[in-house]
Amino acid sequence: MYDWANKIDYSLWTQHRDEGGRFRHMTMNISECVNSILKGVRNLPVCSLVKATYGRLAELFVRKGREAEAQLGTGQQFSQHLVKSIEANLKTSRCFTVTLYDRDNSEFTVSETTPTGSFSLGSYRVSLIAQTCDCRYFQALHYRCSHALACCAY
Repeated sequence: MYDWANKIDYSLWTQHRDEGGRFRHMTMNISECVNSILKGVRNLPVCSLVKATYGRLAELFVRKGREAEAQLGTGQQFSQHLVKSIEANLKTSRCFTVTLYDRDNSEFTVSETTPTGSFSLGSYRVSLIAQTCDCRYFQALHYRCSHALACCAY
């Protein structure tokens, strides 16, 4: 078993090497997510558990669908949540110092000049062409994080 486990990349099966992203998804709080879904129905039989989960999801999709239709009806192109997130990222992006490293490939280093609350003072590599950032929000959420917005402004 030991030899077999050591042949597999550590980041795929050990928690101490988990950097928050597995298989292109953020996975650090997956247990909290599942626990919140199963809250109140955890001790039910499996069939009842599945029915309760299905019912909650059906209700969620109907509610979110109505919200999306209402927003599209008013002429909005993006959801309110996305717009608020981008606006928050724009405010945060003003606290960074941007250094261009590769003009041809649009690669930057972004250093924080003041603590923003979301991130500690540090440095992040950003590639606008590859749409990646060391904070991993750019890759996970598929819209520009505050570091990428700072590079765009630069």
